[in-house]
Amino acid sequence: MTAAMDGVSANSSCSRCGVGFRCGMVGGDSECWCVKLPHIMPVPSGPPSTTGAPGASCFCPACLQQITDDRQHSPSPARD
Repeated sequence: MTAAMDGVSANSSCSRCGVGFRCGMVGGDSECWCVKLPHIMPVPSGPPSTTGAPGASCFCPACLQQITDDRQHSPSPARD
């Protein structure tokens, strides 16, 4: 497993692909790299899993970018 971001220590595993990456929330940073992406889904209320176990909610930069792109380009569901 390799870190998804060069020059930083991985402290989390992507729950989608399993790659190691640095999560600012896990690392105690003032903010995480993910806040720079469009807000298309809620941020988890609790601390993210560092194991990538089922139910984990953090994604690596590549996966979160793909999810963001897919959701921004998919049609919105019909509303009542």
